[in-house]
Amino acid sequence: MHYQVTDHELHAAKTPHHIFNINIILTHLFFSMIVLEIGQTFELLLIPLISSLVIATIYFKAKKKAKTETWFVASHWLLAWRRGRILLFSYALAIGMILVYLLIDSIFPGGFSMNDFSTEGTKTNLGEIITIRFAAVVIFVAVLLTFMQTGISVYDAGKGIQDPKIAKLLPRDDNANIELGEGDDEVQHQGVKSMDKNTTEKSE
Repeated sequence: MHYQVTDHELHAAKTPHHIFNINIILTHLFFSMIVLEIGQTFELLLIPLISSLVIATIYFKAKKKAKTETWFVASHWLLAWRRGRILLFSYALAIGMILVYLLIDSIFPGGFSMNDFSTEGTKTNLGEIITIRFAAVVIFVAVLLTFMQTGISVYDAGKGIQDPKIAKLLPRDDNANIELGEGDDEVQHQGVKSMDKNTTEKSE
């Protein structure tokens, strides 16, 4: 659905999505590479911690924007927060997998290790490797999904577009942005008014 918005609103609505994607790029790409190069495997837990703090910031900002900004801008902050919940769930699931491994390893120490057949008698902890890899896959899928969705949201915010279903979570009032209709550049819903093509061209 296209909404009647100002240039300021178009810019402000993009902000939460930019913050979200910058968070993903810095923490999951650059920071993870640094940790893998110079740190220990379990120091990767710092990545979801830092990312969660950024998502928490988006949450509190969304609460504030709902009171101080227009409905359109506030709805995009809310959308960014709800997308952040997907990442938080993946972090919780990944950390849960690691905690289960640590519990089992404490009960059966060395039970997941394999002899390296070296003269030093070293062993490879297969349990740790497998657990970390599976936890990383869970987070990777969530990161990829939310990153792609957020890219689309940046486009929508710049065009004055928002899914009208979000009104169930952020109710519209008399002062909410006026609905212009659905344009050719978005998903069409049956029974919803279409946007005048002339209006669409002007918005572009």
